This record gives sequence, C-alpha cells and structure tokens, in this order.
Amino acid sequence: MEASVLNETAVSILASRLAMTQNNLNDFFIIISAILVFAMQAGFSLMETGLVRSKNATNILMKSTLDAFIGATVYWLVGYAFAYGDGNEFIGWTGFALQGVSPHKISFWFYQTIFANTVSTIVSGATAERINLPAFFIYAFLLTGFLHPVASRWVWHTSGWLKVRGVIDFGGGGCVHMLGGVSALVACLMVGPRIGRYDNKTMKKFAFRGHSNTLTGVGAFLLMMGILGYNMSAQLDLSHPGDGVAVSVSAVNTLLAGSSGSIVATILGRATPTGSYRWSYNTMLNGAIAGMVSACPACNDMPFWGAYVTGAGAGFLYFALRALINHLHVDDPLDAFAVHFGGGFSGMVSAPLLVTNGVILVGDVNSAEVFCWQLVGILVLIAWGVGFCSILFGSLKYFKILRVESCVEIHGMDLMKHGEPAYPAESWQEKQYWDHQVKQLVYSLSSTKIDEAVGGQTIFDSIATVDLGVNNNFRLTGMPPQMNFAHLALTDHFQKSLFSLENQQRVGLDFISRKY
Repeated sequence: MEASVLNETAVSILASRLAMTQNNLNDFFIIISAILVFAMQAGFSLMETGLVRSKNATNILMKSTLDAFIGATVYWLVGYAFAYGDGNEFIGWTGFALQGVSPHKISFWFYQTIFANTVSTIVSGATAERINLPAFFIYAFLLTGFLHPVASRWVWHTSGWLKVRGVIDFGGGGCVHMLGGVSALVACLMVGPRIGRYDNKTMKKFAFRGHSNTLTGVGAFLLMMGILGYNMSAQLDLSHPGDGVAVSVSAVNTLLAGSSGSIVATILGRATPTGSYRWSYNTMLNGAIAGMVSACPACNDMPFWGAYVTGAGAGFLYFALRALINHLHVDDPLDAFAVHFGGGFSGMVSAPLLVTNGVILVGDVNSAEVFCWQLVGILVLIAWGVGFCSILFGSLKYFKILRVESCVEIHGMDLMKHGEPAYPAESWQEKQYWDHQVKQLVYSLSSTKIDEAVGGQTIFDSIATVDLGVNNNFRLTGMPPQMNFAHLALTDHFQKSLFSLENQQRVGLDFISRKY
C-alpha cells in the first residue's frame, strides 16, 4: 500500500516537472522566435532607408525605430486586450495594460507585440518622404492599437468569428500583410505623390531613385529572416507530437515560396516593358519578399510544390499590381502595397486550395465551404482596412496634419525636422578634392562676364553643368549625391548676384547649345 502511494507520488512529481519543463520550453521557443522576428524591424529600417533619397534617411530610421516602441506601448495598453482579452467573437475587453493576464501568457504577449508593429511599418514605407511626424504618431498608435488587434482576433483567437468558420491564416498573410498593404494604399492616395514625382500637366513620371542598393539588400535579407522566423514560430509550441515537423515544414515552404516569387518577378522585369527589359535587383528582392509573405497563411500545412506555386503567383501579382498603381500615378516609394497586399492576397486565396485537406487535394464539401469562407474573410479584411484607414487618413488630411510643408519636403526632413543628416557633407573626405574647385568657379562667375565664363572657362566642363529648365540652378557632376549642398551656394550666387531669371534662361540655353 505504502509502495503504491509512493509510486503515485513519484509519478505525480515527474508529471508536474515534465509539464513545467514543457511550459518553459514553449516560453523559451516563443521568446527566442520573437527576437528573431524583431530582426524584421531592422530589415524594414534598412530597406526603406536605401529606397529613399539620402535627405530623408534619418527620418525613415527614426520612424522605423519608433514603430517598435510605439507599438509595444499601445499593444501593452489596449491592443492585447482587444485581440485576446475576454469578450465576444469580434473584440475583447479585458487585460488592458496586462492587468489580470496570466504570467504564462507574457511570452505570448511579447510575441504578438512584434507582429503588431508590422502594419504600421508597412504604411510608413509607403508614405515615405512626405508624411508628417504628428500624423505618423497618430496612425502608428491607432493601427497597432486597434486596426490590427481587432482583425487578428477575428482570424487567430479561438473564438474569432472567422476562425471558427474555418478561415486559414496561420502566419498572418491576411491580418498582417494584406491588411497592411490595403492600409498603405489608402494612405498613399490620401497623402498624394511626392513633389516632382509626376508632371502636373502631362502626368509623366520622373524617377526618384533610392540612394543605396547596399542598404536595401541588407535590409531585405533581414526582413526575409524575420518572415522565416514568424512563419516557423507561429506554431507556438514545441512540446507536442508533430510540432517540430510543422516548424520545419513552415521554414522550407517559406523559403520555396520566396524562391519562386523572386524568379518570376525577375523574369517579368527582364521580359516586359513594364520592367524596362532589365535585370532589376530591387524587383528581384520585392518578388522574394512577396513570395515569402504568400507562404504565411498555410506554410505549416501545404505540400512543397504548393508553396512554390503560391510564391510564383505572388511574384506575378506583385509585378502586376506595381504596374497598375504606377499607371494610376500612386506614389509608393517601396512598392509596399504591391509586395504585401499582393503576397498576402495570393497566400490567402491559395491556402484553402492547396492545404492537405483543401479543394485540390481532397475536393469535398467541407473544403469547398472553407474556400468560400476564405473569400469572405479576404473581403472582410480588405473592407476593414479600407474603411478604417479612409476615416483615419481622411481626418488627418482634413485637419492639415497629414503631410509636411513643401519647403520641408524639398529640402529634406533630415535637416528640417531632425537637424541630423544621415550623410553630413562635412564628414566626406572628398571635400578636400573639390572645395577649391567650387571656390574657383564662384570666383570666375564673380569676376568674369557671364558669356566669357560660359564660353571660355573649362572649369564648367570639368565639374558643373547648368540645369535651368525646372529649378534654375547649378548641378554639379562627378560628385557624390550627398554633396549636392554645394550647388545651393552656386545657385544662390547665380540667381541673386549676377543677372535676372530671363538672362539666366538665355545664358543657360546658350551654354547648353555650345556644350552639346
């Protein structure tokens, strides 16, 4: 009798310790995975910075960093309660500021917080170079604190009204990426294009190139690592049979989908006039990211070939959507809408078709019903994003706080808003080589008749050209783009000290005709 009691006690202790070990393992897995996903924030920062002009690099870095901290604050205060608090199938209303939340749920809160930042970050990239910082603070708070948490409850919470009806969104292709893409499109439409992006009369598009493909490439790799991390970790468990296999399958499918997306987008760029018949590095990167995003909804339960097909569809859809919004003159510097909406939409549509119990592999009534509800879920998420963001960004525009002043946009927010240029001119070593040339040019303009300066000074041919068609100013050639501040001094001297605008245009045309 005593031996039996002792055995039962020993078994109970072992079971308790095993459960504790399993819980600790799961918490550790979630926390480490969330830290890996947090690298995605660094990826967004670098990629967005590389794709904008150098005069706004600091601004992008600041917003991308603040996204994480504003997101953590608001998700702690209200976001988690709306998403996972006690409530109904549409919204929760307990657990504000984590009050009453079980300590065993803290790791889950940390993990979900990293996810919640993504929607706001996608919008930040789409509206780069002209969004006002007060507007950024407002939309970052509302998108992370309400828009995404409510949508995530619908598709992730065990009692969410879309979840209980079979809608598939394992890793956030719908409630994160597709929703973020829709929000980015509405924000772009409300804020309008950057100054000089399109000709006001002909609507001809002018290229605004990003200043660093190196930063873009490194950022894209970090972003892809983050996507791999959250697709793998969406299992949220490592203590049950099959968990390890699900994590592994998620990783492989995400990689395969990214591979096909990048290949399809690259080929389309090379083979079509939309891609200028070129091997575009940025197109390849965005195709890869769109492909990985497309794996999010069903990466844990899809055959490998299905993931590859899904990624290929995402690459095509990204390319088509990019061409469409460019044709409609929607200024999205990062192609955020095309990448995230295109990838998310492709994944959400293909998930009920290609999962192991889906329409193609099984084809029964249940799979058809899931597919129908999946389409309903897609439409609901799009409508939720468009409706909420139309009110949000429309209100910001109405109260004239959505966009920065034109002078700030032209001169760049790094200097005008932050006073901290990412590439301060005085730090460039090349200054020692060209400073004396600039001084010599100013001197020659001051001491020589303009016709003689244009016709006889070889210094024009070596370091300067005259661009009077649009801005009536000097443009230095042969200098790094970050040194363009030098032409401002020449422009000021040229415009204010020498002769009238009419003469500038006459002399500029004369100089161009002589030079070319």
